[in-house]
Amino acid sequence: MIVAVCDDLQADRDVLVSYCKRYKDEYKMPMDILQFANAGELLQSQQARASDLIFLDIYMEGASGMDAAHILRNKGFDGAIVFTTTSQEHYAQGYEVEALHYLNKPVTWVNFLEAIRRVRKHAGRDVKTIRVSNGAMFLDVPLDTICFIEVSGRRTILHTTRHNIVNRESLSLIEERLGGDPFLRCYRYYIINMDHVLRLNDQGFLMTNKQLIPISRDNRREIRTHYLSYVFDKVEVK
Repeated sequence: MIVAVCDDLQADRDVLVSYCKRYKDEYKMPMDILQFANAGELLQSQQARASDLIFLDIYMEGASGMDAAHILRNKGFDGAIVFTTTSQEHYAQGYEVEALHYLNKPVTWVNFLEAIRRVRKHAGRDVKTIRVSNGAMFLDVPLDTICFIEVSGRRTILHTTRHNIVNRESLSLIEERLGGDPFLRCYRYYIINMDHVLRLNDQGFLMTNKQLIPISRDNRREIRTHYLSYVFDKVEVK
């Protein structure tokens, strides 16, 4: 889980960061914590845009937290936003950016726990993830957000609905950790998520992101049969 804390007051950032570290230790939850002193730093950070949760102060010098939230949502950010504030003035505006919760300052440990409870309930505790390295950070990637995975040079790239993640792990090792359906190794350099296939044609799999993924010539029949069987099984289950 990636958590970003954005507040122009160092003391308030320190409180939230200390709570995040305490929660990480007490609840044994993997967590990477990012800190930002203003909205500009937050918006320029690719890591922040890939975060699962942002604690965002509303009243800051320069762009406000509410302004930053609007920009994030307009750019496709779908993580959780929890506002920190000294006023209830902007509660109604929070609906516009789908804020999950408000924390009144000074933030207490009990209120912090309630915010995390809401975030986890919203995300769904049973969401299956795969942990991958992205440079110096580890990311817990929800499996249902992965569209396909490809090898490019010496890199393995996970194409997700939110962003692309570059990893050094071998495709075969990732395939093993994915655990089978809905993931299918359709080519030497590709693994697809069959739940993200728009259609299957003679050229390959057309994915929901409009990327066409080829099928191995040697195993074409087996791959097509596997995919069609998976689709039929899903229809029967429904």
